[in-house]
Amino acid sequence: MKIFRITTLAAMGVLASACLAQSAGRVAICPFQFTDGNVTSRTMVMDTIAKILDHHGYTVLAQESVENGYRSMSPNWRIRHGVPGMADLGKYAASLNATHVVFGTASWHTRSIWVGTGPKTISTADIDLYVYNVSSNTIVYQRRGIEGRSDEKENALKDVADVLITPLITIVSGGPATPREQRAAQIAVARAIRPWIHRDGR
Repeated sequence: MKIFRITTLAAMGVLASACLAQSAGRVAICPFQFTDGNVTSRTMVMDTIAKILDHHGYTVLAQESVENGYRSMSPNWRIRHGVPGMADLGKYAASLNATHVVFGTASWHTRSIWVGTGPKTISTADIDLYVYNVSSNTIVYQRRGIEGRSDEKENALKDVADVLITPLITIVSGGPATPREQRAAQIAVARAIRPWIHRDGR
């Protein structure tokens, strides 16, 4: 009897986990609109979003399929204030069998400032992030102008520590700009998406 009970509880746990995974939804991360930043920095934006969503129970659709669909459909989209129309987003999501579409913009401001006895390179990433929900045919979440700075210290990043999945990019004094842009992007993305993750109970 005891063995049967343990086996039953284990099976219920597996079933509950499966239901949670199913209820989270299938997310298409639409290619962002980028200003400045190199390929490596831009890739960091997309990868950070994908890893956070995957960690919190969402099925992130293969980026190649998402981008192929975007290239074929986006030229006909009606854009207003930088946001595609709901009908266009709905057709795009349906073509991918997605429950949500995440999209937005990312830009960087990288500059050299004088600190102490010499120059220091600082990068600030600026993120606009939107989440479209297929079932309601509306944008259910949006954050605009969310910033992350490359020189923010890890022990001060309590507002994003619970959603950042991978360690922040390490930067060294006097090093190249790219790691700074990557680090700034990680912070800004986590800061932009965190309220939606917690609002959805993940």
